Amino acid sequence: MLLPEQVQRLVELALAEFAPEWQVTGPCSELSLHNPEHWVSGLGTFGLVLRNRNSRAAKVLGWRNGDVGSASYHRGISYRVLEAYADRITDPIRRYFEEIGLVIPGKLSPRLAQTAAARSSINYAE
Repeated sequence: MLLPEQVQRLVELALAEFAPEWQVTGPCSELSLHNPEHWVSGLGTFGLVLRNRNSRAAKVLGWRNGDVGSASYHRGISYRVLEAYADRITDPIRRYFEEIGLVIPGKLSPRLAQTAAARSSINYAE
């Protein structure tokens, strides 16, 4: 299992890679299967609040409702998705970000597009 501080750091790294216009705002907390207010993805689900740096739109992860004005609410993020990301298996976190509307399916962030372009360039020896 991961500690809330580790979860927050991994989410921040994943946001920087896939959705740099979003940031974590506030503490990360582990959610309970027994709390009806929590929207969990199974054992080891965490919740936090994300905010768009430009539009100030908010996404609340892990709660079914709340008092964050004009926010959208989504299921929390599983520690398994974050462990996979820590091992550089990025597909689960990218799909989660697509599900909650941070990333458009099939579209690479500018940072990823640059990385992909650099990797795919072929240098021929003369």
